[in-house]
Amino acid sequence: MKFNKRSRILWSIFTLGLIVQVLQLTIIGCSHTSPYYHPDIPTSAKQNIVTENTLHYRILLLGDGGQPKQDEPVLKTLKAWAQKTPEKTSIVFLGDNMYPDGMTEQRQHEASMRLGPQIEVVQSTNTHGLFIPGNHDWTNGKKEGYRALLAQEKYINNALSHSPKFLPQGGSPGPVVLELPKSTPIVRIIVLDTQWWLHQHEKPKKSTEKIIAELKAALDTELPVIVVGHHPLQSYGIHGGFYDWKSHLFPARIAKKWLWVPVPIVGSLYPLVRWHLVRSDQDLNGARNKNMVSQLNAAFSTAKKTPLLIYASGHEHSLQVLKGDVTDYLLVSGLASSEKATEVSHGDNTLFAHQHTGFMVVDFLTNGKVLLRVVEPGSKEVLFHHWLK
Repeated sequence: MKFNKRSRILWSIFTLGLIVQVLQLTIIGCSHTSPYYHPDIPTSAKQNIVTENTLHYRILLLGDGGQPKQDEPVLKTLKAWAQKTPEKTSIVFLGDNMYPDGMTEQRQHEASMRLGPQIEVVQSTNTHGLFIPGNHDWTNGKKEGYRALLAQEKYINNALSHSPKFLPQGGSPGPVVLELPKSTPIVRIIVLDTQWWLHQHEKPKKSTEKIIAELKAALDTELPVIVVGHHPLQSYGIHGGFYDWKSHLFPARIAKKWLWVPVPIVGSLYPLVRWHLVRSDQDLNGARNKNMVSQLNAAFSTAKKTPLLIYASGHEHSLQVLKGDVTDYLLVSGLASSEKATEVSHGDNTLFAHQHTGFMVVDFLTNGKVLLRVVEPGSKEVLFHHWLK
């Protein structure tokens, strides 16, 4: 009798949990494995537009390329775009240039495999290439992060010819100001090392007050500004708390993508615990991350003179174009490696989102207009274009 009663209780708990799981997954929804466009985006924005005849300067933005597979498709596509007008092009690699732990002594022999394919794109096209650091380049927060970062900086600087090659230098948080093209600048790039804010071990000393004061001064310009840093200020990916139904039902795929082992109910514990209890500073709700985002946004809100303010990042392994609050646009271009795709949702300010490899192109034209494009490897390379205002 007691056994039957206990069984009924356990069965009731399981049934209740299953109902909660079904309701939860219904609310969570799916990742955008097909491109998402804001309802107000016209059909014409889903096509390419030719600008080569009126191009003044082009910035190619992509991050998280540190685990390329052989003949990585996104790097092939990147090379094709860099070859179009190499003398008018800069490629900015937005961090996590070498997985999984940066250039530690134990991993230095992997540099040609991890960094090499990215460097080769720059070398073979004779384009200007700029690498900035991400959390994995700092060994994802481990003690040897600073030494690994300096080793990567030296490696990249020795490999490339066009300066600047790796910024900020020497593990500095920045900001570092770069104006392009050098002869007649039409855009100001401000480089930040956002992992410096989150790293808890050895690093160069600099007060956050000084960083923000220098950032405000750098934003005081009549040129359009692109601020580049590895970590996003806003995201609808996993670092912003989004996990789709597959992550809840098949949690082992977080470790290995091929592990399709269903673990209902219990599988939801990882995303819930990570977001609400054991908060990572690599996520937007981590204490250090929240502080950094708050201070950077406060600085960006002072940029009254700047005609166009873009913040571009990687970190999330997806493509997102967001309308900003204190910046005009937030770009997340963090999928330069086919091995690393993670789920992405959307919000009211999402103009475009896709869980797919690719990069972003910002064209500054001779008539003063600025065009953004999202490019992915495949038969239809340009999935989205948007005139930036």
